Amino acid sequence: MRNAATIGRIVMCAAAVLLLVAPRNPAAGNPPEAPAVILIQNATILTVSHGAIEHGSILIKDGKIAEVGQSIKAPKDAQVIDAAGQFVMPGIIDCHSHIAAESINEGSVSVSSMVNMAEILNPDDIDIYRDLAGGVTSANILHGSANAIGGQTLVIKLRWGQPAAKLPFEGALPGIKFALGENPKRSNFSVPGQPKRYPATRMGVEETIRGAFSEARDYKKSWDNYNKRAATGEKNLIPPRRDLRLEPLAEVLEGKRYVHSHCYREDEILMLRRGRRRFHFFRLVGLQSRSL
Repeated sequence: MRNAATIGRIVMCAAAVLLLVAPRNPAAGNPPEAPAVILIQNATILTVSHGAIEHGSILIKDGKIAEVGQSIKAPKDAQVIDAAGQFVMPGIIDCHSHIAAESINEGSVSVSSMVNMAEILNPDDIDIYRDLAGGVTSANILHGSANAIGGQTLVIKLRWGQPAAKLPFEGALPGIKFALGENPKRSNFSVPGQPKRYPATRMGVEETIRGAFSEARDYKKSWDNYNKRAATGEKNLIPPRRDLRLEPLAEVLEGKRYVHSHCYREDEILMLRRGRRRFHFFRLVGLQSRSL
């Protein structure tokens, strides 16, 4: 049970021990420095994939799981936590969350790929503390579902008491929020005195996505051509004009950004998959169904 591969399957991150060491005071001040070495002993470890380890131990070094098993000897200067009668499990990952954000929807346009949840993080949101209390340790902070193509998403670690710059999950693949069906076509939503925003039908949602990726494909092609010519040493080149709306969509085409899509019906899911084949793209990671 002590080899590195098994450890990686057992626990996903050091925050798995959260239920044992969560702060008692919800005030989001500067947290104290965590001990460099922590040993949890005598716990029932719920590995999720490999059963339970009774009277188990977890050794944490510099915030990362170093060893899992039974009868692990406490290193010198380690903080030892006696977890007799308690349970330890991997931290829960919330793949669709709207906590820790000052705003959710930029609903004025049908394609808002230029906005980014990273720019409006609120590290003082009490929901971070409440999620931690329930065992959630990481969350995918999504733009809302007002747009066929919404804003850029951000995976965060729920580091209560840390500033916004410390919340992003290092190395996590960036994403973007899509939405299909009732929300982007605004079946049950209107602003008095304002005209109804396009799209208003499912076929309009499909066209909106197709049109945006047609533009992104051309945008990517222009940059690919420029970079290829620059790499040969060609002089006096004028680079294409940057487009902050199309850049994230070009990253989707390149496989550098995944798509998380809100959806209602199987026909619109099929529509999105057809679009995926048409443009030979994307990491379609999440298809999240919503019932009416």
